Amino acid sequence: MSKVLLLDCNDYDSVEEKIDEIFEAFPKEWKGKSVLVKPNMLNGRDPELGIITHPSIVKAVTKWLIDASANVIVGDNPSTSRPNANERCAKSSGIAEASLGCYKNLSQEPSAIEIKSRFTQKVVISKSVLEVDYLISLPKFKTHSLTQITGAIKNSFGFLIGGDKGRIHAVTGSYKNFVEAMVDIYQIRIPDLVIMDAVVGMEGNGPSSGTLRHIGKIIASDDGVAVDTVMTFMMGKNPSKMQMIEVARQRQIGETDIQKMQIVGKLETLKNFKMPSTFLSQFAGRIYNTQLLRSIIWLKPIIPEDKCKGCGVCADNCPANAMTMKDDYPLINRKLCIKCYCCQELCPNDAVELKRF
Repeated sequence: MSKVLLLDCNDYDSVEEKIDEIFEAFPKEWKGKSVLVKPNMLNGRDPELGIITHPSIVKAVTKWLIDASANVIVGDNPSTSRPNANERCAKSSGIAEASLGCYKNLSQEPSAIEIKSRFTQKVVISKSVLEVDYLISLPKFKTHSLTQITGAIKNSFGFLIGGDKGRIHAVTGSYKNFVEAMVDIYQIRIPDLVIMDAVVGMEGNGPSSGTLRHIGKIIASDDGVAVDTVMTFMMGKNPSKMQMIEVARQRQIGETDIQKMQIVGKLETLKNFKMPSTFLSQFAGRIYNTQLLRSIIWLKPIIPEDKCKGCGVCADNCPANAMTMKDDYPLINRKLCIKCYCCQELCPNDAVELKRF
């Protein structure tokens, strides 16, 4: 039976005592073991924006492991592919400092491995993911415009280095295929422990353009699928209807039935929690899955000129090469756009909007 801890934590100043409870609930022999702590760093923005795993959680976990005489590595591969992005994102997000000298640029240790997937035979991941004794995943409680949720399973997308993330978006080409690929990547190295930052979460058009929502929880388990299931339930959605969780259920890699879990703490549904604006169109798209209907009902990215700062991040990271810069403004080729919403996710100025037109 999968055990899930729902710990009350109203602010980030009281994180450390909660981390003690988590390690006590999920004991392991940490002394002398190598441990990779994998936060969600995304694009390295200010932690107070609620986009990344808060540095206080990274710091508390790292400190606990150091005190337990573990050999700690903290690292992630942010989604942007620009030069020196890894160190820059780690520094600007506060995660480098919170790592207490244990931060490692995982993009500098690429390893091409075979993967069981319908979409690709190989992926390039960080070598440490495979070599460490333990993997601890630190996801954020958030929505996601493409995958609907971004939790423990989606956090493992950070295993991939550089352009391989864009390649997976391109070869999958649809919501249903992409979430299946997320489970493929999660299975490369299933985390030994998941500690989710749900002190402040995000609703609406996450993972970077949504609205902050105070939740006041830290969710932990040695079953990442169970954590995502609990998160989805708290969002007010039926986990069995969430495609990513359904793929995990079919593969029997974690518990997806809340009634079969050992829940420690109070599990409640958040009132009026807002899912992404893409939620209904993706649900309809799964029922009426034709190219014509998808082109009509699925939301499309638009970029108002008065909001765009001309940085070019969206064009640099478009998996389908559907965006080009002209006079410091991105132009979108609608025929090439695969509606992965990477432009919305990575825009540092929140200039990308999703609309049906």
